[in-house]
Amino acid sequence: MSDSDDRGRVRRFRKWFVIAAVVLLVGAGGYGFWQQYPAAMVGRACGGMLSVDPFLELSGASRLSLIGSDFVVRKRTLGVPPGVLGQDCEVGVAEVQISRADDRYTGLRYYAYASDDFPVPLEAGWSGFVSDANRFASVMVDCRNWGSDEGTGFVVTTRLLSSASVPDPRPKLVRAVIETARSTAEQTGCDAQLGEDAELAVPEGGTRATPAAEASGTCAGMSSVETVQETDAGTALFEVCKLYNSGLEFTARYGHYEKYETSSLDSFSKPSSADRSLPWTSATCASPFDRGLYIVDKSGTEPLTDAELADLQRFAQQSAARHGCNPPEPIDRAR
Repeated sequence: MSDSDDRGRVRRFRKWFVIAAVVLLVGAGGYGFWQQYPAAMVGRACGGMLSVDPFLELSGASRLSLIGSDFVVRKRTLGVPPGVLGQDCEVGVAEVQISRADDRYTGLRYYAYASDDFPVPLEAGWSGFVSDANRFASVMVDCRNWGSDEGTGFVVTTRLLSSASVPDPRPKLVRAVIETARSTAEQTGCDAQLGEDAELAVPEGGTRATPAAEASGTCAGMSSVETVQETDAGTALFEVCKLYNSGLEFTARYGHYEKYETSSLDSFSKPSSADRSLPWTSATCASPFDRGLYIVDKSGTEPLTDAELADLQRFAQQSAARHGCNPPEPIDRAR
């Protein structure tokens, strides 16, 4: 074999070695560059449980848009492995929590109704609601193959950060929580009867003031006042009916909202009460709700009249029936 043949082999080896090195370098750099795209960042957030496109839509970003530092992902819960409930993260302009259904309190979920805004129930077979004023949406999923040790189900909650400017946020928020609920059910092995497409779940109406005799939603059947404020009736985890000119507001709470409220006051260990400061009643429910709690928020110290107590009982009965609960306990002044 001649020296020229050896030199040719060496040159060819060097050539292919350089090509291979360049390919590896470009590939590694390309992968690292791809990881900075918004789609890849969302895909890794909250343990990889988010549905990517809805959160890009919320932030006004495309999958491949290079918006640099304008798009930020932050993990707010440490020590929670991917694919496990208990996730909390910020993605672009939204904060997201994915939690067990029996987790009694997280600040984000409680924030849902900590204002004057009414929660509007989702449609198309979903147990959840959207809050326009708080720019907030939440949905609960019952997992038929999960026991109490696993939480019986999970809750997905999303709200826009205070600095976010998002036109017409309601359908985008609803799509984000519903598509993420589908993704979470698949990743956690949750056997659930999920609702229909997110587009069908977006409620068209909001709150409305109406004559009590014409109320057809959460205030249907109220007779102690002439005017009420209500939303459509559904299976939201939190429902409101306001009685005008009486200072009374009836609320129904289920799931983690009920658990948070009852864990803070020992008096809720009873089935009902006509206490002048906090009248309420309750109902036993099937999983994942377990219990419904029906409370009067009121101004002043005067006890409720018989007609107002009857309205609270009627409000509780109608809400309990929609949620598949047993009839609420009678509100007895003698208790």
